Amino acid sequence: MVKWFGLTQNQYFGFFAIGLGLFALQQLPYIIMPFISMEANVLMEMQDKSALLNVIEKIFGVSCVVIMLFLVRGDSQWFSLSTKKEILFFSIAMLAITIYFSGWIFYFRGFQGLLLILCTLVAMPPIYYAFIGLWRGNHVLTVTGGVFLLGHLANVWNNLK
Repeated sequence: MVKWFGLTQNQYFGFFAIGLGLFALQQLPYIIMPFISMEANVLMEMQDKSALLNVIEKIFGVSCVVIMLFLVRGDSQWFSLSTKKEILFFSIAMLAITIYFSGWIFYFRGFQGLLLILCTLVAMPPIYYAFIGLWRGNHVLTVTGGVFLLGHLANVWNNLK
């Protein structure tokens, strides 16, 4: 982790290299999707019905990644699981990504119902980012992840209902 310059008393503009790997992990299903044969692909064929919800979803989704990568706490370490809170929050983030991958397995096998999509593919990435924020003590990421959760759920639900 690199700290370039201070933004507040304990927040720095810097670079959290592990965050790049955490982002790539979340994007993995989209990377392998072109290599999987599916009869239908509801998510990729989905048409946006609300420009406002789409913009909100995109702004907060991208913001989660940018904040995770470039906003670092002054006293944070490269990788730490030294407290019970860190272990709990990191474990919940890993549980969220596991549920997300499980949802993709069902999705790739043709189970593409609205409830499965909303509960696993849509809700889990923002929850993953919010708990990475809690794990890292990055409260801006946690709040942004919460808003992303609401925007992402609202937009996809609106598009698929």
